[in-house]
Order: sequence, then structure tokens, then C-alpha cells
Amino acid sequence: MASKSGTYDTQSAKKISAEGVTGLLQNLGCTQIYVKKLAPNDNSKNQPYFGAHLTDLPFIPTGEIVASVSVSKKTNDAKRKIKYQATLNLSWVDADGAVYHAPHSKLIYYPQYPEVRFSGFLRGSKANVSEWMSPDKQVRSEGRWLVLGVTQDESIYAYLATPESHLSREFAEIDFIEVSNIFWQLDIEHTAPKVPTRDALISKLLEIHRMGWIPSQRLNSNMNIIPYKAPNGGGYTLESMLGVSPNGIAEPDYLGWEVKQFGVIRFPTTGSKPTTLMTPEPNGGFYRESGAIAFVRNYGYPDKNGKVDRLNFGGKHNVGEGHKLTGLTMRLIGFDTTASSITDAEGVIALIDKSDNITASWSFSKLMDHWKRKHSQAVYIPCMRRTQSGIHEYHYGKDIEMGTGTNFEMILSAMYLGTVYYDPGIKLEHASTDKPKIKRRSQFRVNHKHLDTLYKKFEFVDVETLTNN
Repeated sequence: MASKSGTYDTQSAKKISAEGVTGLLQNLGCTQIYVKKLAPNDNSKNQPYFGAHLTDLPFIPTGEIVASVSVSKKTNDAKRKIKYQATLNLSWVDADGAVYHAPHSKLIYYPQYPEVRFSGFLRGSKANVSEWMSPDKQVRSEGRWLVLGVTQDESIYAYLATPESHLSREFAEIDFIEVSNIFWQLDIEHTAPKVPTRDALISKLLEIHRMGWIPSQRLNSNMNIIPYKAPNGGGYTLESMLGVSPNGIAEPDYLGWEVKQFGVIRFPTTGSKPTTLMTPEPNGGFYRESGAIAFVRNYGYPDKNGKVDRLNFGGKHNVGEGHKLTGLTMRLIGFDTTASSITDAEGVIALIDKSDNITASWSFSKLMDHWKRKHSQAVYIPCMRRTQSGIHEYHYGKDIEMGTGTNFEMILSAMYLGTVYYDPGIKLEHASTDKPKIKRRSQFRVNHKHLDTLYKKFEFVDVETLTNN
């Protein structure tokens, strides 16, 4: 029998409902609530399994991802000791609303397996959860549920439903929104569709397609539609049509899908431009050590349009190919291209000069952090723009593209294949003066026709035909 002194063994914990837990978490500022049904071997020693890749968990906010090497003596294989850690700002909350910080909580990604584990969630915390999470106690009990509430400032509040609680029984009957193979989302707004989220998404996109030309608009913080005058309103307009709350991210997130529009000249998809995947600044090499201004002065070139006293650093840089203007070659260091596996926890993508100096580099851990935020399921919608009487309007096509399943190793493999490339647009104005003006723009891009290299499954879907069937 469980100890009565446990944080989740009180009478309040036994009686609290899903609505009660939702209220507790919302009072703490949580806007999203996720649940995981714990497996019999999910405990503080074995570490609960959260997914295969960090990209399976974009909804869990983490601190900086840091490369690490396991000190385990179970194997001498260096590849099997590689791991990456990401801290979590996590606290436990009990049924009465008391909060217990868990300062050592983190996610650990083991790329060699691959798997992501939840670790350190008991150490240093005053929450008494050991009865249900320590391997020598009742952790093999069926009916344990882990609840994670996430706030807009990326704090996480955890709650544990024990097998004998009302909440555990209630969770067993609830229809959640599936967000990964491991996690579900609690429908706190009671807006979950009664059909699979993929079907609901397709139905909604058909509705938007049939609306024809839509005036440029966006949602304000009160969820009211207001006009948007700038020419980059395709994403904001689609966001408003989906009813997605503004969150500072350029593209909306709908029913667990990353939704991205892309500009075309006409339907079906014609004239689509390359897609920017991420825009991280280098965190290594001469660029980091001496700064962007010194980097452009050393490796840039005079503006090709004759703009006076301006140096540029741009152009497509592919792995293994020297760039004719910058003289630099991009290389993958610490990645086995044959096995598509990381071989060095400190691996980097690097720009190398002709003397083999690293001029700029991005650590795998930094890029992994950027790529983690991409959902493992994404939909791409073609979009045309026109201007009528000074007002921009958008029309969204019916021929969409749906990608499911991605991971960081896939983007490294795509770089090796040349489908993903570094395409900066850095410029240095007044370059010869004591007060030069630098504009930084480091970006990794993919030709739209090669998006399929980033997903395990990539489909072309006609929403009109599919919905009619």
C-alpha cells in the first residue's frame, strides 16, 4: 500500500478530476496540457521514455541542448556513449496547488539508439513522488499518468495521477488529441475534432481554399481579426483563418501540425521559392572568435551590383563544394554519412578555408535545438498573392504537401546530399570606415522540390478530391 505522506497519495489527489487538474495548471499559467501513460518500466532509474528523437517533442520547451559523453562502463564503443542533454524548467504541483521545483530535470537524447529519456526529476525536489517513481517501489503499477502543463514563458508543471486515483480512471476514458506516439494533449478548450487530426486539418484547408481570395489580416492578442498591410502576410492570414493564437512564430501550429504556406506564381505549385529551415548564427570558428565584421572583411567580396564600399557574404554553400566567391567549403565533421549517424558529440557543420581553418561553424547541439522546434508532422500549402486597390490578398491552393517523421540526422544527411544548403545573405556597408554597418543573415535552406528528403513519409494531397471521397 502506498505511503499516505506521498505528494500524490493524499485524499485530495485521490479525488481530483481532470477538470480540477486543468484548473490547477491554468492558474499557474499553463496554456497547453500534455499527458503520457507511464509504462511499467518508467521510473527514476530507467528514465521514462519520451520518444525516439527530440523532434518528436517540439511541444516540450527545453533549455540549451548540450553535447555530453556518457561515463557508463557498460560499453567501450565511443559511438554508444554519445548523448545530448537539455534542461527543463520543471516543477511538480500537488492537488492542493503547492509547487515543488525539480531543479535537475532534463531530457537526455541518445542518438545511437535512438531515444529521449526524462531524467533528474526527483533529485533536489521536495515533492515526495518516490513511492510511484522509484524502481524499488510501486513503479510497475498500471494506471500511472504523467501530466505536463506548459506556460507561455516555457515553464513546465508536472502532476502524477496514481493508479488508485479518480483522475487515472478518468484519463482512461478521455479522447485526447494525439501529438506524438507517446504523448497526447488534453483538450482544455473543448475544441478537439471528432475525427483524426489529419482529416480535420485537410477539411479545414479545403474550407480555406474554397474561400478564394482573402484580404491580408492577422489576429491580435485578443483573437480579433485586424488588417495586415505588409507584403509578408501569407502566414498571418492563414493563421487567422485557422484561429491560431499569435505566438511570435511566423507559422501557425494547428492540431499538432506545423502549418507552413509558401508562395507560388500559380496553381498547381509553380514558381515556389526555396524554403528557409532555420537561421542560426555560427557559434564557432573565426566568425565567433573575431565577430561578423572581421569575418566579412576576410571572406566577403565586393557587392556585385556596384554598391560602393559594401562587402557581401552570400551564395549557396553545399557540403564538399568550394564556393567560387567566398572560397569556403562546407563540411560535416563528426557525422557518418553512410550510416547517417553522429560519431562525435562535439560534431559541427563547418565552413573551411583553403588552409583548412574553420572560419565559421555550427555545433550539432545548437542546430539540433533549432531543428527540435520543427514538428515531426508538417503541412505545406501553396499560396498566391495579388494586390487590389492597395490591399494584399491571398488564395491558398488545394494541392498540399504533408510530411511526417523527421529527425536531426535526416537534415545532416540532406546536407550531405546537397538538398539542404547554407545560403547566407550577410552584408557589410561602409566596409572601409571605422563605423561599418553589418546585417547578419545566416540561413539554411532547402529547394522546395526536395522537402521530401527531410521526412520519413511525404505525401502530395489534393484536399478537394480526398475530402469528396
